[in-house]
Order: sequence, then C-alpha cells, then structure tokens
Amino acid sequence: MAKRIAPADLTWLLMDRPNNLMHVHGLTGFDTLPDFDELSAIIMERMVGKYRLLSQIPVQKKKHWYWEDDNDFSIDRHVRRVILEDGSDEAVKAHVSAVFSTPFDRSHPLWEMQLISGPEDDAPGYLLSRFHHGVGDGIRLVQMIIGTCDTTGDATPKSVGRNADGEHHHPLERVVHIAEHSVTDAIDYVQHAGQAVTAHAGDALSAAGRLLRATTNPLALRDQVASAVDLARHPVRLIDALTSVSSVDNEFSNSWREIGRLLLAEHADTGAWSGHPGVEKSVAWIEGFPLDGLRAAARDLGGTLNDILMAGVSLALTDYLTERGVEDLHDLAWMMPISLQPVDGSLPPTLGNHFVVVMLTMPLGIRDPRELVDELHLRTMRLKNSAEPAVAFGMQRVIADAPMTVARRLTDYFSGKTIGQLSNVPGPQSTLTMAGATVRSMLGWVPTSGDQPIGVCLFTYDGTVNVGVATDVRMIPDPMRIAELVESHLQGLAALATTSQPTD
Repeated sequence: MAKRIAPADLTWLLMDRPNNLMHVHGLTGFDTLPDFDELSAIIMERMVGKYRLLSQIPVQKKKHWYWEDDNDFSIDRHVRRVILEDGSDEAVKAHVSAVFSTPFDRSHPLWEMQLISGPEDDAPGYLLSRFHHGVGDGIRLVQMIIGTCDTTGDATPKSVGRNADGEHHHPLERVVHIAEHSVTDAIDYVQHAGQAVTAHAGDALSAAGRLLRATTNPLALRDQVASAVDLARHPVRLIDALTSVSSVDNEFSNSWREIGRLLLAEHADTGAWSGHPGVEKSVAWIEGFPLDGLRAAARDLGGTLNDILMAGVSLALTDYLTERGVEDLHDLAWMMPISLQPVDGSLPPTLGNHFVVVMLTMPLGIRDPRELVDELHLRTMRLKNSAEPAVAFGMQRVIADAPMTVARRLTDYFSGKTIGQLSNVPGPQSTLTMAGATVRSMLGWVPTSGDQPIGVCLFTYDGTVNVGVATDVRMIPDPMRIAELVESHLQGLAALATTSQPTD
C-alpha cells in the first residue's frame, strides 16, 4: 500500500540540483574485506527486510507524493562489488569522488552500497554507502548501518544535540522554557550591562574625548566615522557587542544573538572562493587519530572534546586561507545538523528526517590554542542556551510546506550565509565487525546545498576520530590539503596535553 511522503522528507527529496545532490554518504574502512555474498545477505536481512522504505520508490500522483513498492526490486542492483584496477588511496578517493556527482536512478529505490578494493586478494578496502536525504537523515542512516554489524552492545552513537541537563526536548518545548525564563534573563542582562557600563565608563569618556578631538583632526574623524559605518554595514558585530555582556547561559540574550546572526549574517565569502559550485566533487579523509591526547588537551585547556575538534578545523582553515593569500581572516558560519529525537537502540521503520540545522559561527585567525578553545566554548554554550534550534525547526517546517520555488529560494537564502556543512558524529565506542570482518574506521558526509563549497565530517569511533572533507572541485580543488592541516593541528593540540589519560 502506498504511503504519503512526509513534508520534511519531501523537501529533501525534491531539492536535488546537478551541482549539489541531496545524498548522504558513509564510508566504512576494513583492513580485510568481509565476504561479499555474506555482506549482501546481511544487508538484505537487517536493512531491507526491516525498513520497507529501502525497497520503495517515490511516485507523484496528481499533487501528492507517495512511497510505493518497487516491483522490480533486486538487492544486486543496490549492493555491488567494485574492484579497481589500481587499489591505491588516490584511486579509491577518485572513485568515491565520482560517486558524489552521480544522481540516482529514480525508477528504483534511492540508495546503494559498494564494497570497494583493488584487485589483490585479502586487500584492504571500504564499504561506500549513499542514501538520498529524502530516505532519512544522517544520524538515522548511521544508526541503521551500525545495525548491520555483528556486535552492537555499546555501539549506538550518543545522542546529538543533547541539552546540558542530559534530557531531550522537542524544539517547541524549548520555546516554552525560554519564555518562562525570559524575565529573570532580562534582569540578568540589565545587571550585566550596567556593570559593563560602570566598568568601562572611563573607556567611554576616553572615546568621547577622542571623538571631540577628532572634529579638529580630519584623519581621526575619518577613522571614527569609518568605525561607525563598519558597525552599520555589519549588524552581526553590533549584535555581538550588545549581547556579549550577558551571562553565557542567558537564554533570552543568547536567543536574540543567535537568531540575529541567523537572519542578518552576510553572504559567506572567504576571499579565496566564490561563485557557484560545479558538478564535479572531490573528497579526502584521514582515519584513526587517537582521542586520548585530545581529551587530555580539552581538560587542560578548559574545554570539551568538541571544542578541541572544532579548534582543529578552525586552525586548518586559517592556514589554508592564509596560504592562498587571504589576509582578512574573519568568522565563517557553518550549518550543523542536530538530531531532534534521541538515538536509541531502535529505529522507526519509516526512517525519515528528524533533525534541525543550526548555524555555528566559527572564529578564524586565532592561533593561540587556549584563546581559540575559550572562544569556541563560549560560542557553543551561547548557541546551546538559545532558541535558535526552535526557530530553525520552525523555518524548516515553513520550507517543507512551501511551494518548491519558494522552498529553493529560502534554502538558498540561509545556505548562502554559511560556508558549508559541518557534522560532528559521536559514533560507536567499541570495535565493530561486519559480516565477520573488523571495522577499522567510520565516517560520513551530509550534502551541501545552495552555493556551499565544502562539507566536513568529524566522526569518532572506537577511541579515534576520523575526518572527512568533501569539496566542489572548481572552488576548492584540494580537499586533502585541508584534511592534512586538520590532522596536523590535532597533533599540535594533543601535544599540549600534560597527560594522555582519557577523561569523561
């Protein structure tokens, strides 16, 4: 029986463009490949047999879309063995890059998995998976793939987007929570603002004196006017200045800060790449970077593991852009997906999309590790203690219910404010096996949209972090350079730790 496609899924299903396909990619690494026939049988039993959606196709009837069974379904069409003539890392990456640009045949279910290696027997290789975003979001698809593994005791990833109190809340519950605390938060803001005014009264008088003196000095007056014009041209800086005096957990102030950033942020432009992405994509990755040193560094620097990983990306992009002659390094915003529902041991048979995308503004140009981690931690905490997830959830509902032309324009408007997609996935904490073969690494990529040229995935697995970078070839032709810089800076951050003992 046909099932109506949910609006949230239909939005992604119809959002494909030749230069940015709405595909979620995953890559599982093996030192010794699993038996292909056994793997294929497991995928049929544990995925297709459990999730009917994987044997269905999207069909439009009049004005509505439905999932209908593919009467010609064959597991051989969706699970394939790919043997490359050259099994080198470069050849594998070239093959994976080509897949990123290949659309699905919509007359069959919108997913596939490829077991890839060179021609040698017992060669290492990868299981490449890709699913259309209309089938499900990245977290759900990761959980489904983990479900095909032989050992899953403590393998389920930790929930993404968990509140500081450890409880999960629907975005609308966050709105109610913020409303209840708005009065006390407003009082807190006024108190901190008053303290800031008092503390900086001397600075204000000094600035006033400089302004008065500037009236007789044309050059000084020009500088003062330029500063005022700069604030007028960049309203986000004014918002930051007005809200930075409040407590880091002030949800009232933080909500205005983050929502203001979301609505008023300028078009993302690094000075090194601009324009529209092309069809051709390129991917690169690093595997198996130990987490112990990074956890110790997080403790020593007063941050979290997430702050340290974000710092590695920030430092890498700072170096990458500097190498390309960009002198005016400034904040760059990312879209970051957060799961709306807890990731537990079971998945709904319909899979689907249960996430919200928030905007994370990453500082660039801060080379001191402690200063950078402090700034990242502050920004992350302000984002967590704000209503932006609720607002973003509302915007996604509007986009889902809007006509396609309007939905595309809204998507372009918000995606244009960000450089790309950044996902941080807390994956399995123990070693997995798939069809009897030990899983060496796991990582994945969510799709970019609009004119976004880059996607970065940080995927923790079995005491390590794996970093994937996917880019538009025309705008960023060398993703491996970014991956290498991330690895180099993670090494530098880990070396700062006074101990290699892991922390909670």
